[in-house]
Amino acid sequence: MSRFDTTDTRSESQEPGPDRTAPSGRPSGIPMDRLSLPRGHERQPVRGRDQVFHLRESEARTLATVGTFRVVRADDVQTVRTSRDARTGDLRALTEQGLVQIRTVEVNRASVAVVVLTREGKDVLEAHRTDGDGRRQEFHAGLVKPREIAHDAQIYRLYQAEAACIEADGGRVSRVVLDYELKRDYQRFLHRADRPADVTHEDDMRAFAAASGLPIVEGHLELPDLRIEYESAEGRLESRDVELVTEHYSRGQMAGKSAAGFALYRAAGASRARGGSGRRGGTPFDPHHLERL
Repeated sequence: MSRFDTTDTRSESQEPGPDRTAPSGRPSGIPMDRLSLPRGHERQPVRGRDQVFHLRESEARTLATVGTFRVVRADDVQTVRTSRDARTGDLRALTEQGLVQIRTVEVNRASVAVVVLTREGKDVLEAHRTDGDGRRQEFHAGLVKPREIAHDAQIYRLYQAEAACIEADGGRVSRVVLDYELKRDYQRFLHRADRPADVTHEDDMRAFAAASGLPIVEGHLELPDLRIEYESAEGRLESRDVELVTEHYSRGQMAGKSAAGFALYRAAGASRARGGSGRRGGTPFDPHHLERL
């Protein structure tokens, strides 16, 4: 019998879930109403592509959160004081079942444990989605672009901060879109098979911007790090574009993001953006505490 069956009676204090470790007053993860996954403390059988796993609600939430944001710091989904703690609790259960993988990367010259989905983990989410063929929540597996991990691993915390603002105004988050997805969709549009021969790049940019609700600032299509789609208190479908500002942003980059109307965040205590050419040329000073600019 699997050690992850429904007879597991270990206390919740031994396996902290994201609901108990999320920053005070902030949402613990993405909405779960688009996934038919377990609710409650008892583990239940969940079928993947070709095998059965056992999950409880906190583990299902962690799985969905990691899949949505592609890479998440281990200490954002459960209490982690040392690197060994990243292999306890819900993360241990998910890792031992082969649903997530924990990697140690360097962030600001410090070793940080991050979590990514395995292919099997993504298969579980795909097999249990209930959002049909409309605006589906995308899930991601595997570790990509290692040079950008320091930046990308902070996007979940960015989401938590801005989603809290949306919920405080009576909104309800429905979907999360990463910059990777927006860039991919833009490139697909530029290289579509039925693109008219006489269409210019500027024509395409304006058409994509209009269809996607993205701003053009001084001839440049501005793409956010994160788009949060939500239903407002009045029932309108809206979106909030959010950007994580690093210490290497140039004045021009800052001006463009500000003019685009993005919600801008940086790590508390980080120096103001100064000269630099790389969009992701550095990471904020203290990724544990964000401040809204």
